[in-house]
Amino acid sequence: MPPRPRAGLTRDHVCRTALELVDREGVDALSMRRLGRELGVEAMSLYSYVTSKQDLVEGVVEQVFREMPLVSPGPGPWQERLRIYAATFRDVLLRHPETVRLVAGRPLINDGTMAFVESALVELRGYGLDLATADKVLGVIAAFVIGHVAEEVGDASRRRAGFVPPAPGGEEAQRFPNISGLWQSDPPDRDAEFAFGFEFVIAGIERLLDAGRGAGAGAGPGASDERESA
Repeated sequence: MPPRPRAGLTRDHVCRTALELVDREGVDALSMRRLGRELGVEAMSLYSYVTSKQDLVEGVVEQVFREMPLVSPGPGPWQERLRIYAATFRDVLLRHPETVRLVAGRPLINDGTMAFVESALVELRGYGLDLATADKVLGVIAAFVIGHVAEEVGDASRRRAGFVPPAPGGEEAQRFPNISGLWQSDPPDRDAEFAFGFEFVIAGIERLLDAGRGAGAGAGPGASDERESA
């Protein structure tokens, strides 16, 4: 006989508690037994809310994406809106640094992640991109944000552990003068680095739209739908 659900306990509460556990103790601490202790229930009773450990992980990722506001049309240039969306995604991941490796490459199999991705695709298609291109662009944006956050989180983790590699000196400094020069510069400004790098993404999208206009594709909202229905 399957375990009875505990009164007052829901899948959302289970997954939110799992996210809090990951935030505090890391991904490796997440297990059904450990989560059960956190919730004050037997591990087996959790299977009334999640079907497996993998389902629990997907639920944790969904909780992260629920902190991302859905993309919606707004005033101002699309470039500025996209910068804001990317920066918000980065902020959410930085609030949950231990989840970065869970978010990277997750399949879209739950409502929370699919709702956000659907809203982002609608926004990108509104620029004039067809569905396949919008999907590729969204993948590039996600890879850039997740990759940048992963580097930032990894660097912070190494520094907390006291691992700071020594600056090149002597013969090494002569062999690698550029790296040696970087060592003497100020610590990286992660916000500025992120903004600088994302401009390459913006420029790439602008090139795609310019190419579409050059081919007579049109880049206004709904243009891709008109081409597909023609």
